[in-house]
Amino acid sequence: MTNVLLTKKYKGRAAGSILTDLPEGEATALETIGVGQKLKEEQPAPKKAGKGSDAE
Repeated sequence: MTNVLLTKKYKGRAAGSILTDLPEGEATALETIGVGQKLKEEQPAPKKAGKGSDAE
């Protein structure tokens, strides 16, 4: 499932709205016709290796 940010008004939704959990094909179609752009999924920040008691 994909989230899409609308760049233009579409089906009663204002530009700037985010459509959530759209199927990949529908998200691609909205991007193709020029009314939205897919949003990247946020990845959790990687944990940094700290200096612990077991670090050598």
